[in-house]
Amino acid sequence: MKKILFCIVITTNMLVLGYCQQTIIFRPMTQYAKRFIANDTIPFQSINYKSFRIYFKDSSYAATHLQNIETDIDTAYNRILSVLKVSHYDNGINLIAVDSKDAMQKLMGYKIKGGAACGQDLVFFVYNQTIRPQFKHEIFHLISFEIWGATTSRLLDEGGATYTDNFCFYENPMYSINAYFLQHNELFSFTSLINDFDKKAQENDVIAYIQSAGIFKYLYEKYGIEKIELLRTKGFENFESIYGFSIEQLESNWLTFIKTILPPKDIDEKKLMDQGCG
Repeated sequence: MKKILFCIVITTNMLVLGYCQQTIIFRPMTQYAKRFIANDTIPFQSINYKSFRIYFKDSSYAATHLQNIETDIDTAYNRILSVLKVSHYDNGINLIAVDSKDAMQKLMGYKIKGGAACGQDLVFFVYNQTIRPQFKHEIFHLISFEIWGATTSRLLDEGGATYTDNFCFYENPMYSINAYFLQHNELFSFTSLINDFDKKAQENDVIAYIQSAGIFKYLYEKYGIEKIELLRTKGFENFESIYGFSIEQLESNWLTFIKTILPPKDIDEKKLMDQGCG
């Protein structure tokens, strides 16, 4: 199915505001996606909005807040294109909204806030009055996979998505919260995050994700997007040939920099650890 969009794009300092004229292509639904979307036992309704098709249940929280969802995915789309430094993304994206993490577990088998099925044009998210839908995070996974390609680096994948979301209750969160973790000796070693990200996330997912986002932010903003793309493709085993210095030196430089950042005032660590970034 094709959908032609006509509009004006205003670009300011690489920030794309709006959608350019483009052809949005909803690719044939994969068998994996059909398990959820084309399953008659799951009574989803849907609407099309620009390059998104939003699926939701009748009388759900999402059904009564569709305008909010549309506003939020516009914001997410523009942020993601800005980070990736591209003007548009041509493939349609299917979004499935559920009311709770319990409903997510019934649907996907995991009690999580959201997820992205890369290569499937499919994003899942919980949408209710207490959980913030992390559209920027999840849709970044999907679009970056299509534009940058797959990566074996969980640090860069999750760090890039968390950096793109760039929200966590406090100002400059991807640096300031890391400054707090550093003061309390709670940060992981770079080697452990590079080699065993999921193990570290099982120990403390909030620290693993925010620290990885802080590392991604430092590499992206200090050394540029081209090196990040190479690192995603070639892996950290080629870090020194890409950046010209060692991972050990990166860790030392990063920690020295983070020490110059003020941690958030009156941080509520219990809330942060319990809720993550909302």
